[in-house]
Amino acid sequence: MNPAHTPKLSHGLVAMLLLLPSFAGAQPKPAPASAASSDESAIKLDVFTVKENTARAYGSSNLASATRLNTAAENVPQSISVINEALLKDMGAFSYEQAVRYTPGVTQRQNVQNGSVIRGFIASNRYRNGFLVPGFETDLINLDRIEILKGPSASIAGSSESGGYVNFITKRPKLKESGSASVMFGSRAFMRGTIDATGPVEGTNLAYRVNAVSLSADSWRDNETIRKTAVYPTLLWQATKNTQVMVELEYFDGLTPSGFSTPYIAPVNTVNQTGTTSTSQAVVIPAGVVPKFKLGQWAPMSLNSSGEPGMGQRTDLYSLFATVTHQFNDIFYARQAVSYFRTNSNAYRSTVANFFAYNPNGEIIYERNATRAIGVTKIQRAQGDVVGTAKFLQDNLGGTVLVGYDVGRSEGVNTTATGQMEPINISSPVYGVPLRTPLNKTVDNSTKGGSFGYFANAQVTGLQERLVLTGGLRRDQSKATWTRNNINGLYTNTPKTATVESPMYGLTVKPLKWLAAYAVSSEAGAATRQVAIFPNIPLTDPRQILRTATPLTTNKEFGLKLSLLDGAFAINAAHYKIVQVDNVRNNTSNDIISVPGGSQNIIESGNIAKGWEFEFSGSLTRTLALVGGYSFTETQAPGFKEDGRSPREIRGMPKHKFQGFVRYDITGNQTSGFSVRGGIVYQTSVWGIAENTYRIAGETRWDVGLNYRKKNWDFSLTCENVTDVIFVQAAVAPGSNTVDAPRTVYLGATWKY
Repeated sequence: MNPAHTPKLSHGLVAMLLLLPSFAGAQPKPAPASAASSDESAIKLDVFTVKENTARAYGSSNLASATRLNTAAENVPQSISVINEALLKDMGAFSYEQAVRYTPGVTQRQNVQNGSVIRGFIASNRYRNGFLVPGFETDLINLDRIEILKGPSASIAGSSESGGYVNFITKRPKLKESGSASVMFGSRAFMRGTIDATGPVEGTNLAYRVNAVSLSADSWRDNETIRKTAVYPTLLWQATKNTQVMVELEYFDGLTPSGFSTPYIAPVNTVNQTGTTSTSQAVVIPAGVVPKFKLGQWAPMSLNSSGEPGMGQRTDLYSLFATVTHQFNDIFYARQAVSYFRTNSNAYRSTVANFFAYNPNGEIIYERNATRAIGVTKIQRAQGDVVGTAKFLQDNLGGTVLVGYDVGRSEGVNTTATGQMEPINISSPVYGVPLRTPLNKTVDNSTKGGSFGYFANAQVTGLQERLVLTGGLRRDQSKATWTRNNINGLYTNTPKTATVESPMYGLTVKPLKWLAAYAVSSEAGAATRQVAIFPNIPLTDPRQILRTATPLTTNKEFGLKLSLLDGAFAINAAHYKIVQVDNVRNNTSNDIISVPGGSQNIIESGNIAKGWEFEFSGSLTRTLALVGGYSFTETQAPGFKEDGRSPREIRGMPKHKFQGFVRYDITGNQTSGFSVRGGIVYQTSVWGIAENTYRIAGETRWDVGLNYRKKNWDFSLTCENVTDVIFVQAAVAPGSNTVDAPRTVYLGATWKY
């Protein structure tokens, strides 16, 4: 634990716990039962708000992200995974990496805040209630659920990424007063305290909700501290019988790891790249040198190859969301929302080369660069939609049409400075050594730009919803953008782009009430743009190279959805094929000393992922709930392996992966008693680098937990990664990979009122 943060957190936790009882006592008493029998009758739910099946523990019977409406999951012709509040609670999840651990086809993305790899493709963007939001490593205290739509989803999200669409849906205020407070302690000085309080404002048509969290911990890596403080107040106003206004505020202050992780001591050192082949250079052990580390193993887990004292990702964020919904009549609804974000970020990190050398003592030495990126970003967005829904012919024919728009404006100031560090010895690292060459500012830009999109989505149902046709079309255009180089005062003006169309077509057939078969075709495109091959040096630098890219991703998918036990348990099976063209990938596989700025962009065409995915979620009995699945994935990437004949595969993607989480309530639904839970993730070996010159072995990790509840108290004991394996989440390159934490134990207590 960093001593500088301990008093601040301890005082914060004490204050939170002391204030909660007085806060709860100061709130107005719940409304009499006659005034409101439930939250739903007191605060009118609209077509945009998801209403859940209360008998289902995990997953979801209804979805919001696929159509922007409250839509039955079996009517959506796409694969969508839902991590709901119950699952987050049972897992003890507070980070995004924990949340998606048992979601088939989804893993954490290395060095991207709350980023994902979905079906082999990176999804750096994330959304909050349908709004594109800046990436930062948030806490999950204010989330009701996370919906992950797999595959390109541009008909919903606009010019988006190939992997999919990740939508964080926040908790809503309730008219019935309730709340909870929790504390959690764990390995490596972990401490976390939370508050979640909601209820009515007496004498008004208002309801409030306040979520707050304070977290501090040491990482398993040297010189790495994690600190988060966040407050999320929300106010919901039932302005009229048919009009509702919700305002959400957010304050976040965090210090999180720099984003890079454990090196893998690959048996090859560097790769010579050509248009069609890659030739690896085997590691040469000098004569007379006895290696202290064997090839094909991980560096020590405690090694912080990308973090020196004072390094890390610092983020301050302020945001506001305001949403107005109105029901005109039984057919037409409208929604208008606006958001504002301001983020201040300071990311100071080191970059490790993908090659190493042995010194005379047999120790491994890695070269490193240092990078500091500082930015201030302001984002304003507005989006609105109108929906009409009706049924005819005794419910044998129905239709829902939604049309809307999405407009955004952003401005920011970003600087990047790079310098060369002293090499690091992974056997006996020495931290805090002055840089070999001082940080030199390579980028200092001010930018302003924006985007505009409009869309239409429709569902036509027939034969009492046994037949569902789904379609969507979105058109997006980036506004003219200017960038000012503050180093030399020159401007770069980018004209508005051509309009990009992103269609989606789907068909769902339900021969039985509990069985749905579907097929879908969707695209995600982006406007043609110039790509700077060396992103960390100015555009005016004579070494800079500009290339043109027109990204496009297509997805073909078909599958089955089974809703069993009156909707309490669901099984989804899908076959898909995703093809990606002109993908821009940042690469550090070359010598980071010789590449200008320390990294380069590579434009790839022909990335393909296809396979089968099997997912299950829900309650088998009142005491047994489970979630997870199996995925079989085959991939293809541009270029060939060393034999010159076999196509490359996408790095980090296992061919086989199984994930599962189960909770069993030993004492049934009694007010007091025990429950047990466990999780498993198994995956086969993966390619460790884009050039496919070495593989990383597969592994299996286990998690276990025990809960005891007594009236309003719930106590939990969790052990993650029980067998203490090194489990790779994202294999990127020899110098840096995302791996799971070593064995970690958490002890928590939650009080509800």
